[in-house]
Amino acid sequence: MKEIAVVGSPEFSLGFRLAGIRAVFDGAAELSTLFSHPTIGVVIMQQEVFSELDVRVREDVVSSLDPVFVVLSKEVRQDELRKMIIQSIGVDLLKEG
Repeated sequence: MKEIAVVGSPEFSLGFRLAGIRAVFDGAAELSTLFSHPTIGVVIMQQEVFSELDVRVREDVVSSLDPVFVVLSKEVRQDELRKMIIQSIGVDLLKEG
């Protein structure tokens, strides 16, 4: 069974910890291990952490299928959101027409 991991500040992660998620990381330092972690299926990432990533790592996050990364923020670019939805559920919900 795959687990959910959270990457973000302690304030961002607190609610997820209270919900029972144990794989919580305070920043992007351990991000490389999450790509190959056998039990992590979904990584919820704080927008501020995502924004600080190197451009190549950001592309790896957006295009990753296992685990699937979901970036939470108040403002998400539509093309990034579209890619995340397609990768997560396999359907383009934002497709017009």
